[in-house]
Amino acid sequence: MGTAPELVVESSALHPPLSGVGYYTRELLKAYTGRPGHFPVKILAYRFFLRRRPGPQEAYLAGLAGELNGSLDVRRRLLPSAVYAKLRRRGLRLPLPLDLFPLRRPRIYFFPNFVGEPLVRSRSVPVVYDLGFLRFPGRLQSRDDLFLKRYLPRTLRRAARVVVISKSVGAELEARYGVPSEKIAVVHPAVDPDVFRPDIPAGRRDAVRRTYGLVSPFLFSLSTLEPRKNFAGLVEAYALLPEDIQKRYRLVIAGGRGWKNEDVFAALRRLNLEGRIKFLGYIPEEDRAPLMREAKLFVLPSLDEGFGMPVLEAMACGLPVVTSARGALPEVGGEAVVYVDPLEPGTIARGILSVLENPDLREKLTVAGLNRARDFRWSTSARVLADVFENSAK
Repeated sequence: MGTAPELVVESSALHPPLSGVGYYTRELLKAYTGRPGHFPVKILAYRFFLRRRPGPQEAYLAGLAGELNGSLDVRRRLLPSAVYAKLRRRGLRLPLPLDLFPLRRPRIYFFPNFVGEPLVRSRSVPVVYDLGFLRFPGRLQSRDDLFLKRYLPRTLRRAARVVVISKSVGAELEARYGVPSEKIAVVHPAVDPDVFRPDIPAGRRDAVRRTYGLVSPFLFSLSTLEPRKNFAGLVEAYALLPEDIQKRYRLVIAGGRGWKNEDVFAALRRLNLEGRIKFLGYIPEEDRAPLMREAKLFVLPSLDEGFGMPVLEAMACGLPVVTSARGALPEVGGEAVVYVDPLEPGTIARGILSVLENPDLREKLTVAGLNRARDFRWSTSARVLADVFENSAK
C-alpha cells in the first residue's frame, strides 16, 4: 500500500456497558491514537435506513471517535439491528462484504471482537482472546460457539495479522488453526496506574463501600458470571473456610449476571450462604479500583482465561491474589500470586487461608504484585499494535 491506510474499527465490543473486551479495545485505541504517526481512525457504526437520527449507541460511538481524534463511519442497513442479533444467535451472518465498493484510500479493518464481516478488497487484523468455545462447548451465550466455529477460521485465513492477548492464546491458535507464528502478535492488556493504584484516597474508598453496603475487610472477586469463571467452585470453597473466617470476611462478587450461572445460585442456597456472599452485579468501571483496595484478598479460580484482566488490576492496587494455574493466568501473575486447582474447592479454600493467616505472605504478594503490574502498560501494548498495523499495510 502506497498511501497510508485508514484504520476502521468494528464497534460491537465498544457498546456500553463495556465488558473486558470493550475496555481492552477502548484503552488500547486511546494509547494507539496518542502515538505520533498513527493511522487515522474511523469507528464503524450502523443505522437502520428508516431511522433519521442517531440512536444512543451511535451517539456514544461518535463521542468515543472524538476522543480518539477520529471519525464515525455510519453504514445504513436494510434490516434493523435486532435481525442481525437474531442471526448471530443462530450462528449466522449475512454474506455482504464491508468493502464491496472501491475507495480512494486503502483501509485496514480492525476486528477487536474475534470475527468481523466479510471483506473482498481490504486487509484485516482480528483480535482473539481465547479459544474457550472449542474446549468448553455449549458454555457460551445462545449459539455464539457455533458462530465462532463457523466464521473465525474464515477471518483468520483472510487476516493480514492476528492479535492475541497472551502467548498462551497464540500457541493454541497456532496448534488449533495452523496460524503461522509470524502472523501472530501478542498485545497484552494493561492497567492505568493513575486508576489502579494502592494509594486510592480513603474518602473515595469509603464512599464506594457505603454505596454497596459493604463492611471491610472482605474477600473480593470480579468477572462476568458465566461457567468458565468457576464461581460455583468459589462458593463451594468459601463454604469450606472455618466459621470464624466466614464471619470475619464476607465474600463479595461483582460482575454482570452473564449466562448459564444457575449452578452458582443453587450452590449458594444449598450451602445456606445467602447471608455471607453478596453479589453486586455489574459495577461501573470507576468503582473497580476502590472496591479492590478495600478488600483483603482477590480470588478468581477460573477454569480458563485468555489473560485475566481483574488479576492484573488487583495486583496494581496492592491486593494479594489467589487464582488458578490455567490458561494465561500464570503469564499474568508470574510469581506474584498464589495458584490453586480450580477443580478442587478444598485447594481454593486452602489457598485463601494461606494468605489470610500469614501476614508475611500477604506482604510478599503485595510487593511482588505491584512490581509485576508495572510490566503491563498501555503505551507498551500500543507500540506493539502500531507495528502490527504498519506490517499489515505493507
